[in-house]
Amino acid sequence: MAMSETPHGEDPRSDARRPDDARRRPLHRRAWSAFIARPRPLHVVLLVICFFLGAALVTQVRAQQTDPLDKMSQEDLVLLLDQLQTRTDTLRGEKSDLEEQLSTLQDAASKNEAADAAAQKSLEQAEISAGTIPVHGPGLTMTVTDPDGNLNFTNFVLALGELRNADAEAISLNGVRLTGQSSFTQGSTDSTISVDGTQISSPYVWQIIGSSADISQALEIPSGAAQQMRTGTGATVTITAVDDVTITAVVEAQTPEFAKVQ
Repeated sequence: MAMSETPHGEDPRSDARRPDDARRRPLHRRAWSAFIARPRPLHVVLLVICFFLGAALVTQVRAQQTDPLDKMSQEDLVLLLDQLQTRTDTLRGEKSDLEEQLSTLQDAASKNEAADAAAQKSLEQAEISAGTIPVHGPGLTMTVTDPDGNLNFTNFVLALGELRNADAEAISLNGVRLTGQSSFTQGSTDSTISVDGTQISSPYVWQIIGSSADISQALEIPSGAAQQMRTGTGATVTITAVDDVTITAVVEAQTPEFAKVQ
């Protein structure tokens, strides 16, 4: 029996093997074959879509790179500049107002602090003068020894007056704090001395805070307290400057009975 032949003498089995052979070809050859293949409607649609996408992308990039000021007229630019200048002047004015307010607040705070400090200092001075708080500071001690008991209360009154005149800031005598209301008394039948109701005896130790030079000079003046206690009494008076005198004795604050703040 005669066998039929395909055109050009090709083996029919070779057509059956072509799809598998195409899949076995390298990827770059298949891509090139698809690129040069006969155009189809889908290819045209994809080409149009890519074109519009590219055009839109280019337009957007150009729009972002364009300065908005380039599109404004000269009159618009002048108006914009005036508005910016006005806004700048407004902000400068607000800044100046805020700085002035801050300065005012700082001044007020400083004045309040100064007033508080002055009030605190006045309170401390009042408490020191009233003898209601312990104190310490430079000053001196005056030790009076009267073995024969010849001193009388007037010697102590004179000494206290001279100490106050010499600006002594704090004084104690044998552990009793002396203030502007302190007083001395003497027993009617003996030579005992009392200060503010507390009996004291020799040796009499005065603790004094203030200028040691001024105070010692005031005590040692002719006919002064120290000289009078030494003369004709047999008493000895020793005055010693001290760098830091500590006075712990205090008195209880007295509430005024009649005086009222006006």
